[in-house]
Amino acid sequence: MRRRLIAASILVAACASAGPPPGGPEDRTPPRLVRVSPDTNAVNVSQQRVTFYFDEQINDRATGEGDISNYFLVSPSDGAPRISWHRSRIDVRPRHDFRGNTAYTITLLPGLTDLRNNRMKDGFELTFSTGPTIPAGRIKGYAFDWVTEHPSADAFIEAITRDSIVYLAKGDSVGGFTVGPLPAGTYLVRGTIDQNHNRQQDRTEPWDTVRVVTPQTGGGLQLLMAPRDTLPARLQGIGVVDSVTLAVTFDRLLDPAQTFPVENWRLAGIDSAGIPVTGTRTPRQEKARQDSLQRQAADSARRADSLARRPLPPLPRAQPADTGANRTPSRPGPFTTISVILAKPLKPNTTYLLSVKSVRALSGRVTGSERRFTTPKPPPPPRVRADTIPIRAPQNAPPTTPPGTLPTTPNRGP
Repeated sequence: MRRRLIAASILVAACASAGPPPGGPEDRTPPRLVRVSPDTNAVNVSQQRVTFYFDEQINDRATGEGDISNYFLVSPSDGAPRISWHRSRIDVRPRHDFRGNTAYTITLLPGLTDLRNNRMKDGFELTFSTGPTIPAGRIKGYAFDWVTEHPSADAFIEAITRDSIVYLAKGDSVGGFTVGPLPAGTYLVRGTIDQNHNRQQDRTEPWDTVRVVTPQTGGGLQLLMAPRDTLPARLQGIGVVDSVTLAVTFDRLLDPAQTFPVENWRLAGIDSAGIPVTGTRTPRQEKARQDSLQRQAADSARRADSLARRPLPPLPRAQPADTGANRTPSRPGPFTTISVILAKPLKPNTTYLLSVKSVRALSGRVTGSERRFTTPKPPPPPRVRADTIPIRAPQNAPPTTPPGTLPTTPNRGP
């Protein structure tokens, strides 16, 4: 009897296990979507759920970002969708059922896994309507991390109507996005770098908003996302790059559309006269300067190699085709650090006071500030090793005798 109970408990435990079956070759193929109901572009849809069918069981044990509810978007949205898992089938419904005469887009994002954690690399987008037509309006554009001036992968996009209906989309790996289908009208398009993946715009997350009218006209829309607040920018730190260049850092992002005239700056020693400021360089200007210096050095090296008849180094490669990853924003990005150029060198180990009359933060607030800093001490003189000091023979010393020879006696004559 006891043996039967042990065997039964082992059988029940084996049946209840959600892990992959033992034995056989290792499965490295991700799950594949085989069918969706209703069909894409269907109209007059009356069913109250969208069903995704896969060729194998989907892993439902993941938590946090890997939870299966994070891989589905319902647009327009009325809150977090209801997701039902049925092994190789997943049902998706809005929070409060589908509305009549409305076009919907259900997006399956990449990332679902099977029981062996094989991950789907591609997503899927389904469009259908509970009414007789599907509107043709769409909003297309690109999302950028404006501070780094790079496309923002997986940006969270919202298009909000005047009636507070929210349409959703997710940017792709190179920042591109499409919201729709949409009825004709005016929309407030908001992009967020959703750092905690909660599909909300939190206070510290970079964002941007643009008002768009559909049907959309003109070039591609750009969302330039950056951290934004209502505070002014003040001097935070000053670094000495060299004796005539300072790296000045502010505690808030600066508006990149402004200029930084030298008359706005004043530098003075605590016990000495002021040092004139002769120029400023933004990060983009500094990068252009460094690139120019590198090109000049490369050209000089090529000329020297040509005159010496040495093999010439290869020319720089051509720019890659526009794949999306090399796109840049239409405007220079905001920044916190600029270079300040001085008319004469700073003294070492000396305290100075740098002040700026007015500077405009990305928030639009304009203010001035000042900050003290001390230049580094001069480097100590190089130490000379004792074993490298030459030893000189003392004056009037008798001549040395090579090893292995007898000293000679001077010949004094008969």
